Amino acid sequence: MSSEKTPETTRHIPILLEPIADFLFEGIRALPEDATPGVILDCTLGGGGHTARLLEKLALIPGAEKHLVLGVDRDPDAIGRNKIRFKNELSAGRMEIHHCAFSESMKIIGSRPIYGMLADLGVSSDQIDSETRGFSFRFNSPLDMRMNTGSGEPLSSWLSQVSESVLADVIWKYGEERFSRKIARRIIDLRSRGEMPKDTQGLADAIRSVFPPKLRHQGLHPATRTFQALRIEINEELKELETLIREGFPKTAPGGRIAILSFHSLEDRLVKEEFRNRDRYELPFKKPLQADEAEVTMNSRSRSAKLRLAIRKASEPEAPQSRS
Repeated sequence: MSSEKTPETTRHIPILLEPIADFLFEGIRALPEDATPGVILDCTLGGGGHTARLLEKLALIPGAEKHLVLGVDRDPDAIGRNKIRFKNELSAGRMEIHHCAFSESMKIIGSRPIYGMLADLGVSSDQIDSETRGFSFRFNSPLDMRMNTGSGEPLSSWLSQVSESVLADVIWKYGEERFSRKIARRIIDLRSRGEMPKDTQGLADAIRSVFPPKLRHQGLHPATRTFQALRIEINEELKELETLIREGFPKTAPGGRIAILSFHSLEDRLVKEEFRNRDRYELPFKKPLQADEAEVTMNSRSRSAKLRLAIRKASEPEAPQSRS
């Protein structure tokens, strides 16, 4: 019998839960009583843990119910679970849930001010631990990897037509895998002979085969970085983040708070570069927050997480006028 969870349950443990909830909560508490009703945007609703804690804290502020939490996710399973989990908050008008990528969320928000924004850029435990989604080679799963199973191109289709050079570039750029060219050559060779792997374990074995024997069975699994790179490519994860930074961050209200939780250097670098604009953001911490030893012991997936926090400044200085 499959151990796959039912839609009502989640295995995901929210990372850096209290720092994120406290940071966003303080932003709402600092608003004047006559502030225009606005939203706190959870761009990656996932298991709903961060949103649940934030809603608990917001209930302590008289009048805060006029500022609703708007959760979006492109994973239909996550949407289904959270509509059950938050059915009371939804019916009370304290929350909205929408099935979309966070790059599309600005259309849903419209003219409502954004007083807080959270994006947890990691893959949820519900996705990694799924035996059917293809995110992990621990299971013999179809080559899918789509976060939104209702649209887009599954990994199997992408691999069936990608060129060797593009594949190698993706593995190197998004996985920083030093054997990227050998891995790409191996996969394309198998494809040309009609022996393309049909599942995640087959693909992982093909990737492992190009590694020197002494590296095949020690430390990090040889396929880990390549699987990360393929997932990022299939879901256009960096493009999503770039769109959020370009279109979402500027719509955050003056004094609005932004919390971005990233799990690899490519994402973190984009956020770090944006937050370097001191005319636009105030940073409560010079360095990103990371999980302490106790949290890492409880949840090993928190080890690589970096949380960057920023407060949107009231205004940016005007550009100097050129003299004619």
